[in-house]
Amino acid sequence: MTDTTHNDDIDTTALFAEIEKEKLGDYETCSASETFDAAFQCYTLGAQAINYYRYGSKKDCAGKWEDFKFCLKTKTKSSELADAMLRERKANKEAARMRGRNSEEVWEAR
Repeated sequence: MTDTTHNDDIDTTALFAEIEKEKLGDYETCSASETFDAAFQCYTLGAQAINYYRYGSKKDCAGKWEDFKFCLKTKTKSSELADAMLRERKANKEAARMRGRNSEEVWEAR
C-alpha cells in the first residue's frame, strides 16, 4: 500500500507572508485612525478640564492634528523612509516634551 499524499510540501504562500511580516515588524509605523481619534479626544471636556487643572490653561490640540497629517504623509512613503521619518519625529517630540512645562511649575508642592 503506497501513500500518495506528501506532507513534505511547504505552503509557500504562508512562508512568504511570514517573511514579509518579520521584515515589516522592524519598521516604525503609525496608525492614521489612532492619531485621528487622539485629535478628536483632545477637544473633549475631560481632556480640557484635566489640562486646565494641571497647567492652568486650555489645551492646545494643534499638535494632535499635526501628528495626524504627518501620519498620513508617511503612508505614501517606502517603509524605510517612513521609519526614518517617524523615528526622527519621535525623537524631536521627546526632546520638546523634556523642555516643556510641567505641573510643578503651576502648583506649589505641599
